[in-house]
Amino acid sequence: MLSHAILGDPLSETCVVVPPQPSRDRRKRILAALGLSSKQGLRVSEKSLACYYDYLAARLELPFAAYYPPPSDPAHAVDERCEVIELLDPRTDICDEIDGLYCRTRKGRFPVNLPLVELTVLAPPKNLELLADYEYWFWHWRDV
Repeated sequence: MLSHAILGDPLSETCVVVPPQPSRDRRKRILAALGLSSKQGLRVSEKSLACYYDYLAARLELPFAAYYPPPSDPAHAVDERCEVIELLDPRTDICDEIDGLYCRTRKGRFPVNLPLVELTVLAPPKNLELLADYEYWFWHWRDV
């Protein structure tokens, strides 16, 4: 999941864990992402997922590296690494209130569509905050 957002390789000594952000700043960023001025309307829905897609599509640096699933040991790191190459538009592609937004990844030679919240993001740093906010919103305001 994105809560495991890290800088560097998680299996090396150069790994830096991104510290949690103050909740007030995170809340402001999430409200901005959804185009809201108050907490009303924060629930995950088709409409709010489309708003969050627009926000992320305009700001994410693509492609970026991630793991899916997170490697349990160094021997599996290469097998679990993928490259996120596209964020899928929920208006035209797969998306739902259970799994949220999807992205197209390249895992080896194969394209694979994965739920964005299931990835462990490696870098760039700008993406880490954007995706950590999305994950926080998605897990805390969905009705499922």
